[in-house]
Amino acid sequence: MITLSDQAIAKLDQLVAEKQRKLNQNPELAKYNLRVNKSNILEAWLSHQ
Repeated sequence: MITLSDQAIAKLDQLVAEKQRKLNQNPELAKYNLRVNKSNILEAWLSHQ
């Protein structure tokens, strides 16, 4: 199990908001009402390690 610092969690929240904004700005993807969350970001990051 991974424990994240408060600073890492804040950065993760920032990344989630950023990715969600980009997703919402893409008309092709926005119509599917997709949601980005911390788990999505962490899974993607861990899969590239």
